[in-house]
Amino acid sequence: MKFGILGWGKIARTQLAPAILEAGHEISMVGSREPGADPLSGPHGVRWVTYEAVLADPEVEAVYIALPNHLHVPWTLRALAAGKHVLCEKPMALTVAEVDAVQAAAERSRRHMQEAFMVRHHPQWQLLRDLPLGALRSVQVGFAYDNRDPANIRNRAEWGGGALWDIGCYAVFAGIWLYGREPDQVQLRVTAHPEWGTDIHAHGELGWGDDACLQFHVSTQAARHQAVRVVGENGWAELLVPFNAPARASVRHCLQGGISDDAITEALGPVNQYVEMVRAFATAAQKGAVADLRESRAVAQTLVRLRRSAGL
Repeated sequence: MKFGILGWGKIARTQLAPAILEAGHEISMVGSREPGADPLSGPHGVRWVTYEAVLADPEVEAVYIALPNHLHVPWTLRALAAGKHVLCEKPMALTVAEVDAVQAAAERSRRHMQEAFMVRHHPQWQLLRDLPLGALRSVQVGFAYDNRDPANIRNRAEWGGGALWDIGCYAVFAGIWLYGREPDQVQLRVTAHPEWGTDIHAHGELGWGDDACLQFHVSTQAARHQAVRVVGENGWAELLVPFNAPARASVRHCLQGGISDDAITEALGPVNQYVEMVRAFATAAQKGAVADLRESRAVAQTLVRLRRSAGL
């Protein structure tokens, strides 16, 4: 397939563009706010054009959208209307109504649309869900980085910035992936930046019934780390690098219960979760698969509920 890319941020440059090429596809053009930018900063032979020009080119079959969060839905809708398949960065939408609008547009255009949660394409997450841990009782998620640049898009409240939108979506995804549905109860406590208005620390809890919960902490101003630990009636497991997984990831688990010394470390890989995501997306698009955004809708709905619980 021939891809166009809207936006040229870090993930597009370092992960998705290389993944598209490694998966055997072509990048024909990159849409930029500065279409006169040096094309040498992008893949060889790629044309540097406006966003509109990417969508207008009849040779572009699919578009990867790597724009700031508040622009995801507007440009997704425009791309679908232009007859392009769309792979859009997460969080795809900032409201549930936006997810519904994208679903309807994808069905009208008969084009495939997918939210770029790359982690669901990594075998460590499949293994985590398949381990015989018994009924899950507790999930703990931690994810943080330190970014104090006021001009960075992740620190712009009006652009959908903040810890919850940017990385809290992974914690919500983890809960829905493991429990198979939206939580029944949600609660969130945040620390807002005094000038930017974004949530720089967010502590949340998701509950399923009376005996299962997920607790998470995400931050844009803390020591860089990430971890997922799951405890069931029969055992426990943890992903050592759950989100920015290296080529060779490992899952630690103890199926009969016990302390860390009793655990087994199961090595996986090598695998590139971005390449696997692109392959799955392109295969679905080429087969004419109907877009199914139920998981994206559940994530968006839960994030909105969490924000409301914190008074955001």
